[in-house]
Amino acid sequence: MGFLGLCLLFVGIALVMNGVAAISKWDAKTTAFINLVTGAILVTGNFIALARADGAAASQYNNAAAGFLFGFTYLFIAANYLWKLDLRAFGWYSVCVAVFAVISTAVCVRNGAVPLGVLWAAWALLWLEGFLELSLHLKSLGKIFPVLSILEGIFATGGPGILMLFGWW
Repeated sequence: MGFLGLCLLFVGIALVMNGVAAISKWDAKTTAFINLVTGAILVTGNFIALARADGAAASQYNNAAAGFLFGFTYLFIAANYLWKLDLRAFGWYSVCVAVFAVISTAVCVRNGAVPLGVLWAAWALLWLEGFLELSLHLKSLGKIFPVLSILEGIFATGGPGILMLFGWW
């Protein structure tokens, strides 16, 4: 789980920084770099994984798909912070990813990987919140998102990533 741990560590750092930046009212450009680096690590690593896939193992493609979904999330966030994009498109992207995350939750739980299923459920919640706020314009959720981002950055990505890197997961 080395590469997954590395990815989750960077996602955790990006989530915490994005949440702190939103609460502290930093200029969004200040976190664009970590989002760009995080997205680049995930997308590049998953292109390599996809190139190495043996063609028969569906799990290799599923893992790459999950990595791309995470990676493009952070590339889109970085692009938005740099160029002020229309976030409604990202909201719709987020709901699609949330559906993938809910299905991944169910598959993990069914296969006995309950801790990973719990992580997928947490990620589904974060992407769903992005959809509700950005595409459905439920602005009252905007106060919840930074706190949720920090908590998920610590407990659903960064923490598990560190555990995976040290071989404790």
